[in-house]
Amino acid sequence: MVPIKVLISDFQFLTREGLINLINKDDEMDLVAVVEGPEDLMETVLTHLPQVVVLDYQSQDPILLSLLKQVVSSQVANVLIITNDSDRRHIQALLDIGIKGIVTKGCSKIEIVNAIHAVSKNNRFFCNKVLDLLMDQKKEDDAVNCEPTDLSAREYEVLTLITKGFKTVQIADELNVSVHTINSHRKNILKKLGMKSPAELIVYALESGLVKA
Repeated sequence: MVPIKVLISDFQFLTREGLINLINKDDEMDLVAVVEGPEDLMETVLTHLPQVVVLDYQSQDPILLSLLKQVVSSQVANVLIITNDSDRRHIQALLDIGIKGIVTKGCSKIEIVNAIHAVSKNNRFFCNKVLDLLMDQKKEDDAVNCEPTDLSAREYEVLTLITKGFKTVQIADELNVSVHTINSHRKNILKKLGMKSPAELIVYALESGLVKA
């Protein structure tokens, strides 16, 4: 397996060293560069052409947001954001510019590693805390919008496979995405349909005709 080329952009010493240590100890990743200041970010990305840029994001920095837009629009690398920001507006702003993955500094080593792998494959990855923030916003929007919430095409695919008895790993293999991505879809489907458990979801999907038996 060819190692994933990773560039770290982190302006805080402790978190930067932690990320360097994590990636250097993973045989499936290759640390190609480390950026300590925003002024060198775009040039370093274009020089080393990483698959994933792991970036410590501070929402109060408008210069950094502008640089992020440049990196995303260049289509050279996908970006994984690591942040402690819990403001939904700031998270949504990152999604709006095309950021593929967002995790928090409270995430485990496994979550961060999985996030890098997912983002390197052009898949989305959001940790549970970020998903909760986004879904809370969705609930607020629904409170003032009486239109029914439709499932996306991919969510409908996932739901169909769930009703056929596929497990999460099997669905991930079938759709060629990560297990975390499927878990995210499952969580979104439950919240959109107002269900509390997979069993309740299957019964509803079949009895309502949403999915054909």
